[in-house]
Amino acid sequence: MDAPDSLYRYQALSAYSLAALVNKTIWLAKPSTFNDPFDCAITLDRQKYKQSVMHAVSVAMERAKPAGLNPEHLQDMWPGDEEAFEQFRSHLTEMVQNLGICSFSATSTHLLMWSHYANHHRGFCVEYDCRAGTKLRKLAYKVKYEDTVPSLTAADFAPPENEGAVDTLWLTKAKCWAYEEEWRVMTNEGNKAHRAPSRILSVIFGARMPESDRIMVAYALRHEPDVNFKQARLKEGHFEVEVAPI
Repeated sequence: MDAPDSLYRYQALSAYSLAALVNKTIWLAKPSTFNDPFDCAITLDRQKYKQSVMHAVSVAMERAKPAGLNPEHLQDMWPGDEEAFEQFRSHLTEMVQNLGICSFSATSTHLLMWSHYANHHRGFCVEYDCRAGTKLRKLAYKVKYEDTVPSLTAADFAPPENEGAVDTLWLTKAKCWAYEEEWRVMTNEGNKAHRAPSRILSVIFGARMPESDRIMVAYALRHEPDVNFKQARLKEGHFEVEVAPI
């Protein structure tokens, strides 16, 4: 599925978020810093341990091609198999937990997003260009929201299915988070700042953002004439946020 033409990042105002605006960078965090303890914590299903081991046996025997042997006949687990399974399982977990992930949203008007990620509507939201031809368009992947944790075995990580399995590890969240409409950019190493993959189209001030903070952000971007400024407002008579140009 193609990403929308704009993706958004909600942020509290701080020295770091202000510097990121000026320096045109984004922070790709390790999953261990996320607010969802299940995020990027998916790994091999222990209930399918035997299937994982049998897959490893099948691959080994396919490569060796011993005459007259069928891996399905190997029903017994020999010592060390469980330890190897746990090591592989731990390796997958460690690999994903060390990724660098930057989260964006497809919406700029969600009440809870402003509350949770923009300092209770006192922060701001950055609109990034995600139109066709931008680097962000190529790098952004949509998060999938599921009712149950995906059940994976070692076989899922063998070509050609392995790409989908790896994506499952970092792009699957519980359905209760679906309101975030999240899209993600990923690198192999987390807790680092990287050049923003596209230009900023606008900065949206939160409904409760103090005027002095709005002035500070506008002044920091005074050399960026193409950046528009918008204001989020609480829609009268509705439990909604609306955004209007300033």
